[in-house]
Amino acid sequence: MDAERAGRPRLRIVAMVPGVVTVDIDTVRAAATEQVACYNEIPCYQRMIELSRASHAADPAAIGDEQTLVDQITAYFDAGIADVVVARTDSSTEADRERTWQVRGELNRTRAA
Repeated sequence: MDAERAGRPRLRIVAMVPGVVTVDIDTVRAAATEQVACYNEIPCYQRMIELSRASHAADPAAIGDEQTLVDQITAYFDAGIADVVVARTDSSTEADRERTWQVRGELNRTRAA
């Protein structure tokens, strides 16, 4: 708001969130936790983790069924995030990737409409 009052355009906030549609939630979450562990040691990420009331960098990951992914991404948009980039993890199967892409595509079509 202050930026707009000063004549500057509103900032566009983008969030990158690991997301996977899967039935093997425990395995994928464990792999995602390992993959993003390095972020727990970076001061700016430590602050973001603290502000989000998470305990680990992997906590915001959207891992579960299709509705879980939709709900978490929608929550980011509802909070004012302009764009949500769903990053994949290397722990999912080809079927999981296909399901995830399908949900991401549907969300993109819905947001563009």
